Amino acid sequence: ACQNPALMAVGAGTQRSEEVLQRHFPEFPVLRIDRDSTRNTKGLEHTLARIQDGEPCILVGTQMLAKGHHFPQVTLVGVVDADQGLFSADFRAAERTGQLLLQVAGRAGRGQHPGRVLIQTHLPEHPWLNLLVHGGYRPFMAAVLDERRHCGLPPFGHLALVRAEATDARTVEQVLAAARQSCALPEGVQLIGPLPALMERRAGRYRFQLLVHSHERGPLHQVLQHLVSHLETHARRLRWGVDVDPQDMS
Repeated sequence: ACQNPALMAVGAGTQRSEEVLQRHFPEFPVLRIDRDSTRNTKGLEHTLARIQDGEPCILVGTQMLAKGHHFPQVTLVGVVDADQGLFSADFRAAERTGQLLLQVAGRAGRGQHPGRVLIQTHLPEHPWLNLLVHGGYRPFMAAVLDERRHCGLPPFGHLALVRAEATDARTVEQVLAAARQSCALPEGVQLIGPLPALMERRAGRYRFQLLVHSHERGPLHQVLQHLVSHLETHARRLRWGVDVDPQDMS
């Protein structure tokens, strides 16, 4: 409308969802539960007490809202933008998304009245999403495990992540590239990278990583020993670390 070509993405977090809901449903209180709104225990206790009173309200929250809470009056749950977990660089994202969808669905219909769950997605035909919705968790995880078996990913293979960061992006990338080139790979071991981390820059430092994939433990540790020896000679130039069996790929 303003004819300005410089557009800036502002995201769609819990605060913006809260603003939209307040605008469309002014007759109901909108209660937000996330890290910002629950920094102090009293604030969280006050919000939970209002929910337990049973008065009509709308809850907005992050994963905190999906886990461990019992709200018997909640009969409708909506999941906004479920696609984020189905398309991620982290191979465990689909597994975590399935778990989260089941957990948040379990918040609806816990009392006397039946519950309903609405999932927002751009791809309602996604095979894993359909397996989860129509078949439940077991068929969903069977498909996830079958893909991991085909790709040799855990638990059918072994991974290690070599992370490094420095104030200069070229330095950290060059050091990791040199470490990779100096390494003779045993059979069944693959090195991927160096690549920027999912959050490439944090606290003024550029972050890169090197992924080691192996069918067996022994060759994996053999390669890691060589990489560590190489990186130790560059300790003054960058920070680095090794994460075996990483649970977080970022």
